[in-house]
Amino acid sequence: MKRTFAKKQKKAFTLIEVMLAVGVIAVSIAAMIGLLGAITNSISMIRYQSKAISLLADIETTVKMQSFNTVFNWVNDPANPHVIYYWDEYQNYDDVDNSSLITKSSEISGRSGQPPTAEQIARSEGEIYRVLLSLYQSGLKGERIRIDDPNEYSGGSLGSPESYALAYIPIKVEIMVDPRESVISGTGDEATNQERRIYEDIIVKMR
Repeated sequence: MKRTFAKKQKKAFTLIEVMLAVGVIAVSIAAMIGLLGAITNSISMIRYQSKAISLLADIETTVKMQSFNTVFNWVNDPANPHVIYYWDEYQNYDDVDNSSLITKSSEISGRSGQPPTAEQIARSEGEIYRVLLSLYQSGLKGERIRIDDPNEYSGGSLGSPESYALAYIPIKVEIMVDPRESVISGTGDEATNQERRIYEDIIVKMR
């Protein structure tokens, strides 16, 4: 008896099935790229904030080393903060075997309140940190801050150092990260600062 075997027919993918598969793969790749972007941004933010926390000690030291009157004048007008710039510069830029970095600031480089020069940026590594020091007005609410004024502080400038009644000044510290190619000179506008702000804190200057 002769046996017959039916041949199995191989089914090919249709064009629609191929397009659907490609679409699924494309969506998956796009999702992965978006996830990688979010992870990269998170890593960058952690790095920026870690640097900002380490800079806070330098900021406190800078404020401590200045006279009370100097710091008073820095923050006297809440609408006009004092600006300090920080950047990491190579100690020996021309020595390829020495890649050590040192943190510099506009205060110690003789450019108080001014951004680093193009030459200093060229010798630096990473982004530029712009620090705003302003009067923390909420820390003075309800206080009588002037010797010749019985009224409680309700906002605005402090007056003169000679008439200031308290032994301390509360200072708000805001740290922004400026890209090397677009360093802002001065306090900047609130919209840009909001995008670049990475850290805030309060410090105190004593007499």
